[in-house]
Amino acid sequence: MEQKVIDLLKRVFEGCDLTSESSSETIADWDSMHQLNIAFEIESEFGISLEPEEIAQLTSVKNISELLKSK
Repeated sequence: MEQKVIDLLKRVFEGCDLTSESSSETIADWDSMHQLNIAFEIESEFGISLEPEEIAQLTSVKNISELLKSK
């Protein structure tokens, strides 16, 4: 699951080196607009809908992976 999340984030953050440890703390461009782009990509890729509080949790590869596993 982590690799799928990393691949998805690579589409959002073009040109960034991403790892399983990547987060909003380690990627300078990870702002609120990118957060919404991440949510859009997740909803499109996985065919799910995210609630606003779930979108707020999309702050790291680990958190995104855990959220997707719970869906």
